[in-house]
Amino acid sequence: MTKTRAFGIALKKIRLKKKLTQEELSLQADLARAYVSELEFGKKTASIETVFKLSKALNIKCSKLMDLTEEEF
Repeated sequence: MTKTRAFGIALKKIRLKKKLTQEELSLQADLARAYVSELEFGKKTASIETVFKLSKALNIKCSKLMDLTEEEF
């Protein structure tokens, strides 16, 4: 498994735990829904700016998102 894929799995798990759709998360993070989908499937790599946007939209610390990514990896 790649780190990019592990990030996507962690992102999706958190999103589902927060009961958000990709559309809702993308709106809150000011990202395109298709981009969120590509992140979740490991097709795109998130920039640090994107990680911060997603973390803020999910109401979690960036470090928590990275910890969950490490667990998946």
